[in-house]
Amino acid sequence: MMRSASATANVSDGWWSGPLAVYSAAAVVVVLAVTWCIFSYGYLEDDAYIHLDYARSVSQGLGFTFNGIRANGDTAPAWVLLLNVPHALGLDWIASAKLLCALGLVSTILAVVRLLEELPVRETGAGRLLVIAAVAVTILNPYFVQWSFSGMETVTAVGVGLWIIRGTFVGSPTWPRLVSVAALVAVAPLLRPELLLLDAVAGPVVLWRAWQLTQRHSRLAGVGGVLALGLLMILPLLVWSVYALHEFGAVVPNTNVAKRGGPLSQLAPRLAAVYFSGFPVTLALVPFIARPSVLRRIPTAVLALLLWPLACILFYLADHTLVQTRYCLLSMPCLSIAVLWLLQRSGRSLWFRGAVAAMLLVSLLSTCLAVVPLVANKAEAARTFAALSAYLRERVPRDEPIAIYAIGHVAFEGGHSLVDIGGITEPGVVPYLEDPQAILRWAKGQGAHYFVGGGSLPEPGATALFTTSTRYLGWTFDRAKQQSTEPLVLYKLP
Repeated sequence: MMRSASATANVSDGWWSGPLAVYSAAAVVVVLAVTWCIFSYGYLEDDAYIHLDYARSVSQGLGFTFNGIRANGDTAPAWVLLLNVPHALGLDWIASAKLLCALGLVSTILAVVRLLEELPVRETGAGRLLVIAAVAVTILNPYFVQWSFSGMETVTAVGVGLWIIRGTFVGSPTWPRLVSVAALVAVAPLLRPELLLLDAVAGPVVLWRAWQLTQRHSRLAGVGGVLALGLLMILPLLVWSVYALHEFGAVVPNTNVAKRGGPLSQLAPRLAAVYFSGFPVTLALVPFIARPSVLRRIPTAVLALLLWPLACILFYLADHTLVQTRYCLLSMPCLSIAVLWLLQRSGRSLWFRGAVAAMLLVSLLSTCLAVVPLVANKAEAARTFAALSAYLRERVPRDEPIAIYAIGHVAFEGGHSLVDIGGITEPGVVPYLEDPQAILRWAKGQGAHYFVGGGSLPEPGATALFTTSTRYLGWTFDRAKQQSTEPLVLYKLP
């Protein structure tokens, strides 16, 4: 028995759980991040260009306007404001978006590390291995890889959620800790609206812990401290809500309606497909860890990691949200981290190592088979939309409205007046989204003289002025589909 215990200790304290492994892992992360940033630099999501157009309007003193339209079409006003910081320091808008993505990536990695460092582990020396495994599983997930340098706020929002869970549910309360987590709670829903669900739980806990901390002082000081923290947490969202109500006439962004789908019978299978495509091993392990014997006396932080993704899923179903990969990414890394921690605590080292190996293997395969070609196709599409924007600048009068679904890139580079047929900035089109002819009639009613569509004529008499094509831009493992092309045509309407 003594020999067996000694052998276990030697395995737990091997080089892969020591400082050398940490430095080696950090070096690998840096190399991978730089390599992927270079490879994907030409890729920026069309929605990221919407952020950039809003950010440029803010920098010009025009407020939150897109394409000259004052509309609540951005779900991440905090990201818009952050984009102005590196731009004010001299970076162009694309570089600003990429830099913020890099900083968000670093912040998320640090959040995983700090959270797991403060959670108890079963064996001496196993903590570093758990941290390295959790970081690897998080950053090599195919959805994380795709969105890491997309110009979007998603990866940063993942880190914000982890920091909130760590600051709220782990460790002893201190004023610096509580103030910092209150600041994150304040900005979180302005980075991703779903984080308001996490705030609804974390906010009261922060206030309760602050109240406990002030018990050694006078009751007046305790009340004042709690009220100050509460004000800090609600003030940014309150200010934005008042501004949005005054400027746009509504607090809820237009995207909430534009991204809604049909009945749950259609949406639930799509939601399941998105979640299982990105996190199949994590979800497959849930039945094995969702047992009373495993969940007994777990830390509150781990419980929060488990329930946060569930809250998002329930919200998406209740809201009839047409779930996208970045919505899934927002919370699911928390579930993967919780599953790994529970497996490590259970003492089943083979299960733990097998889970890590399976997660990494599936993630690497998915990244190679789906993400790399998808990002390459999207980078090519960015060049195609840049060519379309150049054509518009040279050949089409700027006061001629153009109906288009993918509004971001063309608005940012083209400078023309657009008629948004996707409902992001103009929700009036939403009732017609399932009927192409109704969309066209609506667009013409908005003054559209040009229409960007596919290969078929939008209506008799329309003239094709600019014809090109893009590779398939959806998430798929089908190689033939990835290499297929879709026409992109600018039509002059009769």
